[in-house]
Amino acid sequence: MAKTKNKKKNMAELASKKKMMDLQNKKKINPFEVHINRDKHKVLGKKLKSDRGLPGVARSKAINKRKHTLLVEFQQKDKNNLTIDSRIGERDRGMSQEDKAMARFTAEKLKLQKKNIFNLNDDEVLTHRGQTLEEIEKFEDPRSDDDDDDDDGRNSKGYLDKKFVNEAHFGGGMLSRSGESISRSDLISQLVNESKKRKAEKQRLSEQNRSQTEQLDSQWKDLLPLLAASKKTDEERVNKPRPDDFDRTVQELRFESRGNPSDRLKNQDEIVRQEREKLEALERDRLERMQGFADYESEGNNHRSVDDDDDGFEIEDITSDMLAYDKDGQIVDSFFKSMPEDDKKNKVNGTVDDDDDDDDDDDGDDDDDDDDNDDNEDEEDDLSDLKASDSSSEDEEEEEEEEEEEKENGKIPPKLNKSLDKSNGKVEKITNGETKELPANKLNSSTNEVKKDATREKLMEKVRQELPHTYPAPESYEELNELLRAQSPDHQSVILERIIKCNHISLGENNREKLTNVFEFLLQYLMDIARVKDVVRCFQICDRLVPYLYDLAQFNSKHAGSCVKVVLKEKFQEFKEKEKIYPKLDTLILFKVISLLFTTSDFHHAIVTPCFLFMSEILTRCKVKTAMDISMGLFIVTLILEFTLLSKRFLPAAINFLRGVVFLATIKPLSIPKIFSPFKQTGELSNLLILEKSQKDLELDVNGAHMKVNDLATREFDDDYRVRIFITTINLISQFKSQLEEIDIAYIIFKPIIELLDIGTNPWNNYPKSVKKHVQKVSDDLKSLANNKLNYLVFEKKRPKPFKFLKPLVTVVSDVKRFKAKSSREDKAEQEKLSLKLKKETKGAIRELKRDAAFLAKVQIKDQIKSDQERKRKVREIFGEAATQQGELNKMQRKK
Repeated sequence: MAKTKNKKKNMAELASKKKMMDLQNKKKINPFEVHINRDKHKVLGKKLKSDRGLPGVARSKAINKRKHTLLVEFQQKDKNNLTIDSRIGERDRGMSQEDKAMARFTAEKLKLQKKNIFNLNDDEVLTHRGQTLEEIEKFEDPRSDDDDDDDDGRNSKGYLDKKFVNEAHFGGGMLSRSGESISRSDLISQLVNESKKRKAEKQRLSEQNRSQTEQLDSQWKDLLPLLAASKKTDEERVNKPRPDDFDRTVQELRFESRGNPSDRLKNQDEIVRQEREKLEALERDRLERMQGFADYESEGNNHRSVDDDDDGFEIEDITSDMLAYDKDGQIVDSFFKSMPEDDKKNKVNGTVDDDDDDDDDDDGDDDDDDDDNDDNEDEEDDLSDLKASDSSSEDEEEEEEEEEEEKENGKIPPKLNKSLDKSNGKVEKITNGETKELPANKLNSSTNEVKKDATREKLMEKVRQELPHTYPAPESYEELNELLRAQSPDHQSVILERIIKCNHISLGENNREKLTNVFEFLLQYLMDIARVKDVVRCFQICDRLVPYLYDLAQFNSKHAGSCVKVVLKEKFQEFKEKEKIYPKLDTLILFKVISLLFTTSDFHHAIVTPCFLFMSEILTRCKVKTAMDISMGLFIVTLILEFTLLSKRFLPAAINFLRGVVFLATIKPLSIPKIFSPFKQTGELSNLLILEKSQKDLELDVNGAHMKVNDLATREFDDDYRVRIFITTINLISQFKSQLEEIDIAYIIFKPIIELLDIGTNPWNNYPKSVKKHVQKVSDDLKSLANNKLNYLVFEKKRPKPFKFLKPLVTVVSDVKRFKAKSSREDKAEQEKLSLKLKKETKGAIRELKRDAAFLAKVQIKDQIKSDQERKRKVREIFGEAATQQGELNKMQRKK
C-alpha cells in the first residue's frame, strides 16, 4: 500500500512541476500591447474570439513568415548557378547503367521519329559496328562482335589485308623486307593451306550443327509422351461445350461469302427498271414470234462446253445418221454396218468395250455434258441435217403432250424446232422386208418449205396463248376483270406481278395513283370472286393474289385503309339487314384480308377493332341451323385466334361458340346444362352433331383431321363431317387454353366447357379411341388451370396524405459585416454580396502587397546601410594604412 501511495504522490508532483514550468516559460503579455475590440451592442453570455487583439504578436508572425518565403525568393531571383542533372534515369537509383542507356536511346529514337514522321525519302540507316550494311559487299564470312578485326589476314569488310597485299603484290619494299625472302610458290601454298583450314573449320561447324540437331530430335522424342498426356480424351471431346450464339455468329461472319467489290449493289429503282426492260424485251420477242418473223435457223445449239476457248468458232453440225430399226427389230445404220458382228451384238445388248469404259471413267463429266448437248441438238437442230423417221411417231405424240402441259403451266417457253425434230431425222422406205434409206440431202427443197410454214403456223398459235410480258395499269374495274377472269390462278398472279413491275412508282410520277386504283379494283375483284359457287377456285385465287394486294397497299397505306373501311361498312350494313343469317363467303375473305394487311395487336385500331366487333356480332346473333353455319362459325373463331395471337385478348363470343359446338355433339343427360344464344337448348337443332352410327373402329389422326374448303358451301350433315368438326373444335379449345392460360380467371373461362366434356358416363363412346384420348387430355389440361392463384378484386388502398411541404426558414449568415441587401430577389442579393466580398478581398490583397513592398524596402535599406558601413570601414582602413605609410616615409626622410 505504501508503494502505491508513494507512486501516486510522485506522479502528482511531476504534473504540478510541469504546469509550473509551462507558466514560467510562457511569455508574459504586455498589457499595453493588447488591443480591445469593442462591440456596438453587447450581448450577455456571448463569447467572441476577436474581442482582444495582439497587434505586435501578429506583426512579428507576419514578418517571420515573409522572411521564410518572400525574402528567400528575393535573394534567389537573379541566381542561375544551380546545376540540375535532368538525364533519364539519373535520379533513379534502381536502374542499372544498361537500363539507363536503353531508356535514353529509346527516347532519342522517338524524338527522331517524331521529326521524320512525314519524311518519306529518308529511310532508317542500319549499321553494324559503325559501318552501314550497304558498304558491306561480301557476306561469305560474317563477322561476329567477339571476333578480332584482323583475323586470318582479312579486314572487317572482307577484303585482303593491307599487309598481305603489300607483301604479295608489291614485294613489301626494300626497307620493309625481312631477312628471309618468300617465293611465290610458298605464298600460293600458304593460301592453299589457309583455304583448307577454313574448309575444315566449316565442316567442323556443320558436323557440330548436325549433332546438335540430332540431340534436339532425341530430346523432342522424349517430350512427346508428355504432350500426348495433355491431349483431350474421348470423354472430353464428347463433353465438349457447344458453341454459343456469339461464337456461331463469328464463324458465320468469317466464312460468309463476300461480294465482288467491282459489282456494285443496285438500288431499288435500278432493279425495278431492269425488270421492266426485261419484260419489254420478252414481250417484243413474243410479238415477233406471233407474227412469224422469228429466225428459226439462228436458234441452233448455243451450248458452251467447259473446254470452250472463246475463240469465236462455232461447233460444226453433226450430220451422222439417226438410229433406226427394221421390221425384225434389227438396228439399221451405216455405222453399225461397218462394225464387226461381235461389236454389233455388244452394242445392241448394251455392252461397251474396255476402251469406252476407260473413256467413260476418265471423262464422266464430259459425257454428261455431251448427253445434254445431244438432247438440246435433238430439240433445237436446224433443217439442214434432219431426216424423217416413221418409227418414232408414238414418241413424238407423247413428247408433244408433255410439251403442251409444260407450256400451259408456264414452266418452259415454246420451242420452235421441237416439232421439226419430230418429223425429221431419217426417211425409211421398206420394200419386201428390206429397209432402204434416203439421205437427207436428197429431200426436196419444197418439202422443207412446207414444213417450215406448218411449223410457223403451229408456233404462232402457241404464242397467241402465251401471256404478254408487259401490261398497262388498268383504268377501270372492267379492264382488270377482263384480264383476270378467264385466266388460271397462277396466270392471274403472273399478270398482277407484271402490272406492278411495269408501272412501279419509281418509273413515273403518275404510277402511284395508277397502282392506288389497281388496289381498289383488285379488292373489288376478290369480293366478286368470293360470290362464285366454286369455293376451291375462290380460295386458290385469294391465295395467289393477296400477296400482291399487300404490295399495292404499301404504296399508299392511308388510301388502302380507307378503301377497306368502306368495304367493311358495306358488309356490316348487309349483315344488319339479316342478322340471323350468316354472311356470305366474301365477308369471311374480307376478315382474312384485314388480318393480313393490318396489325392486329394494337389496343385500338381504326379497322381491326370494328372487325373484332363485327365477328363477335356474327358469332352471337346468327342462328346455327346447317353444316355451313357451323363451318363459317369455326372459320371466324380461327380468325379470332389469329387476331389475338400477340395481344392475348379474350373474346367471350369465341369461347361461347366453341362450347355450343361441343354441346351440339354431346348426348344430353337428364339434367341439361344451360346454353346461350345462338344455340338451342332443346329440339332438333340441339343434336345436329350427334353421330348416327358408331365410329369406334375408325382410325383417325387427331392432328391431321382438318376442315375442307367445300365445308363452307355444304349444308348437309354426315358422320365424317361431324367427326372432323368435333376434332377441330377440341383443337381450337386447346389452342385458346394455351393462349389464355396466363390470365388469372382462365379456369373460370373454360369451366363451362370442362363440365360439358365430363358430362355423363360415356358421352364420347361412339367416337374413335384416338378422339376419346384427345378429349380426355384436353379436359385434364383445362382442369390444371384450377391451380392458378386467383387474385381477388379489392379496393385500392388510399394513399396517406403527405405533409404539406413548407419552404424552410433559412437564416442568411453573411460573411460580410453589416451587409444588408438592397434587392428582395435572391439572385440579386447574392450578386451584391459577392461584389461586396470581392471589394473586401481586393482591399485586403492591396494591403498585403503594400506590406510586402514595405518589408522588401526595409530589407533593401538594411542591405544598403550594411554595404555603406562596410565601405566606410574599408576606406578608413585604407586611409589608416596610407597614413601609417606616410608617417614612416616622413620619418625616413627626417633621418636623412
